[in-house]
Amino acid sequence: MRRYSVFKHSALMISLLCAAPFAAANWTIDKGVLLDPNGQPFIFRGVTIDHEFNPDRTVQAIKDAADAGANAVQIEINTDKFQHPTSGERVKAIVQACKQSKVVCIFEPSTTAGYSIGKGSTPAGVFMYWLLPGISEAIAGQQDYIMLGFGNQAMVEQRSIDYLRVMESYILAMRQYFPDFLIFVDGNNWGQDTDKAMHAFARQNQEKGTHTQNLIYSVEMFDAYNTPEKIRDYITSFAQIGAPLVIGGFAPVHYYHPNYPTPTPTPLAPLPAASVMQYAQQYGLGYFAWNWSGSNNPGLNLTTNFDPLNLTDWGKLAFNDVNGIKATAKTATHFFNSSSSSSSSSSSSSSINPHAPVVSFVANVQSNGCGPVQVVASAEGSFDPDGDPITYFWDVSDGSYTEQFTSINISVGIKPVTHYVVIVTVTDSTGLSTSKSTNVYHSYSDNCISSSSSSVVRSSSSSSSSIISSKSSISSSSIKSSNSSSSVTPKASCTYVINSQWGNGFTAAIRIKNTTAQPLNGWSVNWQYPDTTKVTSIWNAKLSGTNPYTANNDTWNAKIQPGQTLEFGFQGTKPAGTAVAPAVTGGVCQ
Repeated sequence: MRRYSVFKHSALMISLLCAAPFAAANWTIDKGVLLDPNGQPFIFRGVTIDHEFNPDRTVQAIKDAADAGANAVQIEINTDKFQHPTSGERVKAIVQACKQSKVVCIFEPSTTAGYSIGKGSTPAGVFMYWLLPGISEAIAGQQDYIMLGFGNQAMVEQRSIDYLRVMESYILAMRQYFPDFLIFVDGNNWGQDTDKAMHAFARQNQEKGTHTQNLIYSVEMFDAYNTPEKIRDYITSFAQIGAPLVIGGFAPVHYYHPNYPTPTPTPLAPLPAASVMQYAQQYGLGYFAWNWSGSNNPGLNLTTNFDPLNLTDWGKLAFNDVNGIKATAKTATHFFNSSSSSSSSSSSSSSINPHAPVVSFVANVQSNGCGPVQVVASAEGSFDPDGDPITYFWDVSDGSYTEQFTSINISVGIKPVTHYVVIVTVTDSTGLSTSKSTNVYHSYSDNCISSSSSSVVRSSSSSSSSIISSKSSISSSSIKSSNSSSSVTPKASCTYVINSQWGNGFTAAIRIKNTTAQPLNGWSVNWQYPDTTKVTSIWNAKLSGTNPYTANNDTWNAKIQPGQTLEFGFQGTKPAGTAVAPAVTGGVCQ
């Protein structure tokens, strides 16, 4: 095992400094949000291009990826000075192609993979690569257009303390000699951070206020993230500490670097790549789909033989999904001057002249028998016209006491005969926000409520100030009788939505909205195509059958609260022509 004093030869490094100091940085990070040189929020929506193994195709691949909708590219390069490293001329050509194509370029050293088990080059070698003659000139003054990465899957099964030591040394060295560049760091355990060492490093930096202006954390989501729950939990763990995270690599099939030391396991199931995009969009994270082309595993390639007109199934999902690159990418605004920005690119226009979010707001008073009465509220359906990620802030107050929440849905206990004001504020990543409020109260005697009376106690989502009230003098014994004899099974509206379609493929979703005042526990829906349409992959649900199809809830999304809409998605093949939208049926559907 290698020792970790990787930067002890500082005198040698200083002697290699031949480039003039770089200009002031323009990219910044504010409260976990990446801001471009115009101060506008920017979210990576890009692909990875493996320059190390396809050096003569890289420049054209950058242009093709940009034309396909990407706003960023991650370039895998060789930084090992003993193994024919990427030359200064190549780096300069890549930078120029990125600027001409109006995509942000991240240089990611691929030869570091497996460094800590002796397979890849050292972090010190990466640092020194940027100081080499020819390389330093190629990147000098380009900090508005390129960013520098730590390395692809460099750290392998390290103790957290060793990971922290290496990262701290590396970042301090990079900050000293490249203070104007944004720096990417990579997770432990082949980039997947399964032990949360990178998360601990990010939390430590947030608490101390160090490295918060120009450091981005990159995690790879492959075999360690084989369920939507694991993806969601890791992403939310970063959201909770307010540190900037990007998904540095993901795909629907497993990926193991050539330096992986043991025989690669046989994958048993596809990975939920669509869930990565879904949660990245929901929480405002960037992502890089792996990989444009050239992989020995065709399931990892977005295009066939680098042909942008021949997207693979993975490419169609990554680019055409409702949370995919085409639908969500926005060009960094500094690629356009003030006079041409509104006409040169629709994506930049929406960033310069953003719109405030639209709020969809529903509140219901709810109780089970004689237990506590709650107001259950949901902002599901809220959206931003520009496609920006949105956050939620709730304020529930009775005039003397206030509770606050930051989730999409809330459930709050309320006292009888007490007026409450419920306010939800939805804010997009540009800082624009919209608020909506309602007044609620109840006057149930002894906190008792029958199922029949609770079903009619609700607020109007179209009114900004509606009173929620009902009276009941039913005894405890009569309530038990009512609940056992006249309970109403929660129902939902079930809708089939076509998100995107092309040639012989499509992506679609089924939305299940609980339209009652009771939680819906468990669901199953059915649909059937009148032609040869076929579902090939699904996410956020369990699929069975082959036309007709049946989808059932997963363990983590079985419950749908009153007013809440749950959505699961799928991709499939279809005959030529317009995709059909069949009826959705099932015991849960109205």
